[in-house]
Amino acid sequence: MFSSLGTKIGTKLALQKAGLSNVSLPSFPSTTTSKSDPSNSAQQSGVPNPFANVQLSVPKAFSSWQTPPPPPNGVRTPPVKGEKAQSNPKLPFPTRDGRPVMLLFLRYCGCPFTEKLFLTLRHLSNRHPQISFIAVSHCTPAATEAWVKRLGGAWNVSVIVDESRELYALWGLGISNWGHLLNPRNGYNQILLGKKEGVWGSAVGEGGCRWQVGGAYAVDERGVVQWGGPMGSVDEQIQFEEGIKALGVGGRPGVF
Repeated sequence: MFSSLGTKIGTKLALQKAGLSNVSLPSFPSTTTSKSDPSNSAQQSGVPNPFANVQLSVPKAFSSWQTPPPPPNGVRTPPVKGEKAQSNPKLPFPTRDGRPVMLLFLRYCGCPFTEKLFLTLRHLSNRHPQISFIAVSHCTPAATEAWVKRLGGAWNVSVIVDESRELYALWGLGISNWGHLLNPRNGYNQILLGKKEGVWGSAVGEGGCRWQVGGAYAVDERGVVQWGGPMGSVDEQIQFEEGIKALGVGGRPGVF
């Protein structure tokens, strides 16, 4: 009782010092609770506990900063030009339709730089129907679908969901370091991308990890890698046109 009285007196003195002496303190019914069962206090006082059904969980924005579990298999060395592409049931090579492939591994759904790359890939897919354009996401199927829908659809790009990041590891795309992700230049270029092109990104898709390295590859109709590699930085604008040239579609091959 005395501790409660002292608290009230102290609070009133603090209000007077702050020039709020005319503010009256709310009164609550006094209850006697058992120390062994403090959860009964709200019920005995007749005041419902507003936190009774609250379940604490890590927000998606924070969970995207966590290091994800390792993929089923170790991360391979990134393939180089002239190397046979690693085949997988999700992504077989050579392709079933016999077309060459332009392959983009997304960092995560919601990343503004990834959004820009996907929009570029989608535009090129309409210009080059002789090439199969494929994007790989490690976010959940629902999050990936919602993200693609928000951007206006996939058009002629096939989207593969790889939550376990098995395909990422197969193509040499692992987890980045601090310098790769948190370079101050990334933030500056993100603002420029938003102001100049209206690409601001969106909330991180469920299952997405900011540390995941993205990348792109061009694979010919025989299943041989002709161009590409991991992204050198978060804000890298991959030159897909160079990969298209490497596949023999007009012009001299190049690298990024």
